[in-house]
Amino acid sequence: MNEIKVLIELLETFKTPQYKELPDIDLYMDQVLTYIKKHLPPVKEQDKDILTGSMINNYVKDDVIKNPKDKKYDKEAIASLIMVANLKRVLPISDIKQIISGNHVEGLYQIYQAQLNNVIKDMVKKDAWSAENESDLTQIALALAVDAAMKSYLAHMILSENQKTPLKEKKKKEPKEPKEK
Repeated sequence: MNEIKVLIELLETFKTPQYKELPDIDLYMDQVLTYIKKHLPPVKEQDKDILTGSMINNYVKDDVIKNPKDKKYDKEAIASLIMVANLKRVLPISDIKQIISGNHVEGLYQIYQAQLNNVIKDMVKKDAWSAENESDLTQIALALAVDAAMKSYLAHMILSENQKTPLKEKKKKEPKEPKEK
């Protein structure tokens, strides 16, 4: 129980950097990893490898984030990686790729940051954290997990539908040729 209270206290003081506060200079891989790990919500020791150099290389290969220039990652890539590192806890990388690629990363990051800050504010003010025993904590964990699972599922379904939409629109826009007799 004490560990949960410490985590909630850490979340109360946690703030993601605004886009304009992200480094203006491009960073090498090791610098990116250090920077991002400092700017993710607090994690347990066993979760410290939420982002590794190999993962970043794979995200670049899979076009989840853009290619570094001269092995350096710019502000846009750093913002994308912060979002990826947090979102991959609840969404498959293919969904995250769909959210990030082809979109204005600065605007997306601002939405991400605002939403993350709102969720954290809601979490830290819950009365549920005053649970008295392990059974209460189990119920709280279940409620949080179900909430996350359903929201993740809905996000996945929305993104899946978005992938289908352009095809549907394309079919509707194509004029039908008159049948010859």
